[in-house]
Amino acid sequence: MTGRGFAQLGAVVGAAVLIGCGGAGGTGGGVARPIAEFPSQADLLALGGKPSVKPALPKTAGASDAWNIEMAPVADAAETAWEPSGRWETLFAEVARSAAKKPRLNLAMACLAHELGRFYLQHGATPDQSLRRFLVGGCGNLVPDVFEAHFDLKVPANVKEDEIFTKTGDGLRAALEKNLAQGMDLAGFWFGRRDDKVVAYMVGAREKAQIKPFSLSPNAQGEVVIEGRLHEQAQFMEAYVNYGSAAVAPCQVDLAVPRPQFRFICRPAPGDDTTWVQMLYAPPKRVLSTVFAQALLRRAPDAPPSYVAVRYADPTPVASPEEFTKAIVQHLNRVRKTAGLSLVSLAARESDTAAKLAPHYFSAALEGNPQADLIALGLLAGWEVGGTIRNATLMSEISPTLDAGRWLTSALEMPIGRNTLFSRDIEQVAFGPLLMKEEGVIGAVVTGYRFHHGNNHTEDVKNLLTRVVQSRARMGLPAPLRLGSVAQVMDEELAKVHTDVATPEEALNAVLSRAVDLFSMGMRGFVIEASSLEELEIPEEVLRQPTLHLDIGVTHHKPKGAAWAQYTILVVHAVMPDKT
Repeated sequence: MTGRGFAQLGAVVGAAVLIGCGGAGGTGGGVARPIAEFPSQADLLALGGKPSVKPALPKTAGASDAWNIEMAPVADAAETAWEPSGRWETLFAEVARSAAKKPRLNLAMACLAHELGRFYLQHGATPDQSLRRFLVGGCGNLVPDVFEAHFDLKVPANVKEDEIFTKTGDGLRAALEKNLAQGMDLAGFWFGRRDDKVVAYMVGAREKAQIKPFSLSPNAQGEVVIEGRLHEQAQFMEAYVNYGSAAVAPCQVDLAVPRPQFRFICRPAPGDDTTWVQMLYAPPKRVLSTVFAQALLRRAPDAPPSYVAVRYADPTPVASPEEFTKAIVQHLNRVRKTAGLSLVSLAARESDTAAKLAPHYFSAALEGNPQADLIALGLLAGWEVGGTIRNATLMSEISPTLDAGRWLTSALEMPIGRNTLFSRDIEQVAFGPLLMKEEGVIGAVVTGYRFHHGNNHTEDVKNLLTRVVQSRARMGLPAPLRLGSVAQVMDEELAKVHTDVATPEEALNAVLSRAVDLFSMGMRGFVIEASSLEELEIPEEVLRQPTLHLDIGVTHHKPKGAAWAQYTILVVHAVMPDKT
């Protein structure tokens, strides 16, 4: 992501993921001011100096390395309505139908309840975060957060099911009613028994977006197209897909679709049997944003996906936070080198701050306390990193192991983790470790930093123009025609913005004036001040012009007091004569 940070937590099924991004895009006159606001270094140090509370971690069965899903719906049938069978499921369906907010009962949620219940019967505990989120996605669910409740008891194996139902049905009904009263958009249920164990498992979720039904398997063009509408307004939206075992790639965002609607075109690697996609948004005028949906894509539409933990390093038991940090950085650089990526260095002073804040961060995050957002923002700022920060990404992971190598496996499973640790242009990382020996748990909050070197934004301009070309192509329109020598004029004027000689508005006015003289026709344009190039949005009436003459320019500058540099994006287009 450009100008954002990711937080990947391990509290609940498909735990919430935060992502920090640059604030509101737009224009403003006068002295340049930071558009992304961060907590001060003094605030962070004050918080880090306070006594921390040990995070309350959910009990799990420990790290799992493999699992086979028994009854995943086919790739395009996850939203198919679930039909109850037997008295237990019928009871659940009756309670769901009588709830004030009636949840949809689909095959994906039924599959998830089945798999979580089956795991619980085998292990007497819930799965760890890695396997849990795999089960959510492997069953075809798109929600990042899933609530679960299970009701279990021990019953002699010779007691018949009818007798169990007679004695426990009323209690189960009351428990289901209580849980569904919280208001769920989706719900699922499973009843099972194994030897003397009986369990009724319920799952539920709230949706953050309305997503059109689609196949989880790539089409003939190797694409998975995901479209829908977010329930909230968005500053920008983006999506990432894992690519192979050691890479992540952005999905194409269709500019023809105005926010909060979206259309993502994701292209998994040809050799990936399964791969994750995560979709994110930033609320208007907000720095922190969140994952609103995620999907586990699969190559074979009819075959249930299987979980196999991918090891990136040999087992490395660690006994201290310092040992953990050292081992992870070594393992990470070894993997990056093998993948053809440059090595990253440890931002030592920022890591010291992160280490002090890590216990506070995880305690707050696992409790849903907004203080976690404050800490994430402070770490993203990188006050002690140095250099001109282009953007930063933040992720966190807690794993029930004292093996640093196994932690790295969990951290790199999702696109957010890879975008922080495996991204090609990450140069420095700040590492905030958390080690809990008695619980057998290690975790870390990690921030990866990208930097500006010089003021050459040729690749940025190329990428933005490519997005315009791709969006027009999907509308059946030709590529826009560039405005020739206007690009040079843009570079000259944006160089003044970069050195604070001119404001973005002055640069735009100068470019428009020169463009009118050069082409002897009307010109229009606009400025976007942003911490993310993803904030580019072109009005539909411009994008849909049959013949579009358009150019884009990009620079960066760092206002006084800002933690990061911010982008100035100029968009200029010709006003075509009315042929009528």
